Amino acid sequence: MRDIFNARAEFLGRWHRFETPRILGIDELYLNKRYRCILTNIEERTLLDLLATRRQDVVTNYLMKLKDRQKVEIVSMDMWNPYRAAVKAVLPQARIVVDKFHVVRMANDALERVRKGLRKELKPSQSRTLKGDRKILLKRAHEVSDRERLIMETWTGAFPQLLAAYEHKERFYGIWDATTRLQAEAALDEWIATIPKGQKEVWSDLVRAVGNWREETMTYFETDMPVTNAYTESINRLAKDKNREGRGYSFEVMRARMLYTTKHKKKAPTAKVSPFYKKTIGYGLPDFAEELNYGVDLSTI
Repeated sequence: MRDIFNARAEFLGRWHRFETPRILGIDELYLNKRYRCILTNIEERTLLDLLATRRQDVVTNYLMKLKDRQKVEIVSMDMWNPYRAAVKAVLPQARIVVDKFHVVRMANDALERVRKGLRKELKPSQSRTLKGDRKILLKRAHEVSDRERLIMETWTGAFPQLLAAYEHKERFYGIWDATTRLQAEAALDEWIATIPKGQKEVWSDLVRAVGNWREETMTYFETDMPVTNAYTESINRLAKDKNREGRGYSFEVMRARMLYTTKHKKKAPTAKVSPFYKKTIGYGLPDFAEELNYGVDLSTI
């Protein structure tokens, strides 16, 4: 059965050719105790491929084999240097955009460090309560209910450093409310300059990250549409669910099951073809008139 499956997967791998996207998503997926690389078409919300590893040479090799790779205009990724190096080497025309959700998540991590640091000042019962209330503190201010606001104000009122960290977290999220890169640049500079007293170490990882990836972070404000890896993250969750359902598929089986489904997103070409057109061998429509396959539709996985 394994040989039959592998032979079928190999055949389908040769037969399927997905269209190169204008906006490419690159992310990681932890599957079968290893980090994998997942690639998506962000505009079409489709899965393009799963790579066995996220190593730079493997990602570079994949990008080199992309059909018409000059079509890629934007690449969304997290802050993983091998991805950036691979894209710059193979797709020099593409603009890199850091996925904003990976960036703002680091602001929540910093707030968590402040919250956990308060434990030594609390009684055991208080510490357990604060741990239970952590999700309220991680919410955006406009998402907090009246009841949750009262709970949060109890903690922030008792611990000024926690209030300062929460407000600083909110200011960081607010950078993404900017409508231009110039506004975002100014907001980021102000945010760095106003780190709460005594909390520089808490926020140092985030400050370092946005410093090392500043160009790619600010490019988010210059694209013709909001570019994030939200759909890639959705596929990550679905892939993990499928793996659990199968009680531990091998990576090769998992990849084949996800990629070689019949539920691909296809579109008919818009160009009209003369009925008198002949191929070099035989009759029929030219290759460019065939359906365009954009990959596995996210909604069908």
